[in-house]
Amino acid sequence: MITQELFNKNLDSILKNYPRKIVVAVSGGSDSLAMTLLSHNWAKLNNVKMVALTVDHNLRKNSAREALKVHKWLEKYGIEHHILTYTGEIPTSNIEAVARNYRYKMLFDYCHKNDVKCLFVAHNADEQTETFFLNLSRGSGVYGLCGMPKIQVRGDLSIVRPMLCYSKAEIKVYLKTNRQKWVEDPSNKDNKYKRVRIRKLKKLTDTLELSNERIANTLENMRRAREAIDFFVNDFIFKSTVKKEKESIMLSPKLFAIYPEEVVIRAISKIIQELSYKSYPARFENLKNLYDKIVNQTLGNGATLSNLKISTKKDGMIFIEKEKSRYKKTAGKK
Repeated sequence: MITQELFNKNLDSILKNYPRKIVVAVSGGSDSLAMTLLSHNWAKLNNVKMVALTVDHNLRKNSAREALKVHKWLEKYGIEHHILTYTGEIPTSNIEAVARNYRYKMLFDYCHKNDVKCLFVAHNADEQTETFFLNLSRGSGVYGLCGMPKIQVRGDLSIVRPMLCYSKAEIKVYLKTNRQKWVEDPSNKDNKYKRVRIRKLKKLTDTLELSNERIANTLENMRRAREAIDFFVNDFIFKSTVKKEKESIMLSPKLFAIYPEEVVIRAISKIIQELSYKSYPARFENLKNLYDKIVNQTLGNGATLSNLKISTKKDGMIFIEKEKSRYKKTAGKK
């Protein structure tokens, strides 16, 4: 059962120091709405300024109406809330993943512009389990199978997930107890999305005693292994970086053949994720293919990954930079 006291204790265990300001990402779904209400109470108790942000992705017919509904709900609690409306280019394929990425970019941009160092997002225990099976189906290694961390540092911004220890059922009970409605996303029932199919598969895994708790134990073991790899990943990036700017980085190729393959691939993954503002890393097989080209010096005219161009300069340096957009349509235009 979710209580304010338990939520506060959970945050105390995640945060080393209380931030002056936080942003909570609220879509209006049960998870993010419960997190917003709990975070609001925690923020008032600890003299932390909180702002709630809703990204209107402009991809669904009722998205603007849903965002306004969330605004009215939060207004009742005295919560400062802003709607960020996406008016840029619309993807023609892989819409869910692209929408997630630009949603995070808009949230990150707001945080950077307003000197916010802490962003709360509402992934729950069920989604953690789903992520495990989703990555397992992709053949992921240690990184994918250790799940989403409670806190993730991206430059000077910390992404905090205070709801990872709560199930979807617990979250809905909390909202019902507090007589708070929420928005249901129709895509959560659409079988064309792999995560939805895995969600249904989870009902079978429950009968095999593969509970959230047991999978969480596996994730914890994987997390410790990841920490060991991360130590060497950061060391590799520090020693290989020749020049770094906001939208590009230049790496020396000297250490690529010296450090273990896993370390170098994860270093490339981290660099690409940060430069592209992606909420999730690129797929391992794509990273491995890029690594092979770099090590074997077969990049040729360059490669693209996560909207970034990776090329080799005449002096042998590896250059990673943003590429021009591939999308043609614009939101709001037919």
